[in-house]
Amino acid sequence: MSIKKYKRKFILIGIIILLIGSVVLKNVLKKDGSIEIPNKISQKKNNDIFSDIDNLTSWIVYWDLNVDSEINILNKKLSSISYFAVNFNENNDLIVPEKLEMYYNKTKSYNYEKYITIVNDIVNDDGTSLLKDKEILNILLSDELSREKHINDIIYLAKEYGFDGIEIDYEQIKDDLALWENYILFINELYSEALTNNLKLRVVLEVNTPIDKLNFTEGPTYVMMCYNLHGSFSEAGEKSNQYFIKELMDKMKEVPGEKSFAIPTGGFEWKDNGSTKSVSEAEAKQILIENKIEAKRDDKSQYLYFDYTDKENIKHEVWYADQVTLEYLSKVIIEEGYDVSLWRLGGNLFNK
Repeated sequence: MSIKKYKRKFILIGIIILLIGSVVLKNVLKKDGSIEIPNKISQKKNNDIFSDIDNLTSWIVYWDLNVDSEINILNKKLSSISYFAVNFNENNDLIVPEKLEMYYNKTKSYNYEKYITIVNDIVNDDGTSLLKDKEILNILLSDELSREKHINDIIYLAKEYGFDGIEIDYEQIKDDLALWENYILFINELYSEALTNNLKLRVVLEVNTPIDKLNFTEGPTYVMMCYNLHGSFSEAGEKSNQYFIKELMDKMKEVPGEKSFAIPTGGFEWKDNGSTKSVSEAEAKQILIENKIEAKRDDKSQYLYFDYTDKENIKHEVWYADQVTLEYLSKVIIEEGYDVSLWRLGGNLFNK
């Protein structure tokens, strides 16, 4: 080959390298010309997320509605989403938070069933609130006429907005068996009215529900909360694990009909000064990055955990769930033939 041909070949190779380089540079430059540093938290999308699940349900909450990317990743895995949550005002009227209403209107056409969750929280006009208030349940459920009015209000709200179903999440009843009796009457009556109006019904149950002393009836889907094994009330540790879930599945065998078991995303951060706060997976990852440390994985629960000392010499311990954790806990539920619910969307990376 002649020298001229060699030169032409090298020139051609050089042009190709320059073209490739310009494309790469364009992808890392910001509009202002500075270099775009990749976000260390961002990772490749995993198309096989929750590959063993065909019927995943989840919640979105009115105070954290930055969830579109998570919904897009879960895509067809999501059979339904519960919009959390409707509460009460001081006159015992049902109130839909404005942000939740706006997000529902935005996502109304999305291809999953939509439930409206109702909780026994009271938000007063002055901004004060009573969370998980038992007294309002005594007022609303104490007699047939009160229950009938409450049921009519719920059905009207669900139909007015066009929801596919209703979810009742009334908590802190604990061992008040008289209230439980009225609550179960309410659930049965609500289910009958919901069925008449083409609406589905889910009922969320707490871990401390005295199931062995109660007579739930077939009809609604009953959802057991499989979390808060550790939290602000305890030492540091995982929010759930397989043994805890198996105990709750055994407990729920006395409840007839369809059942789902809810596992938690995120986790908690404990400080040695006694304070505790909840953290999302994204927040936990950011702490790792800022402190240049790595998390370890707990063999028993598959939760990630780490500790660090801040600038004020306060020690922190963090436990949180990632996709590996959630898929592991989900498998425990799926193997028993039950459906999985995910509390909740928001702050999850859903990437490996």
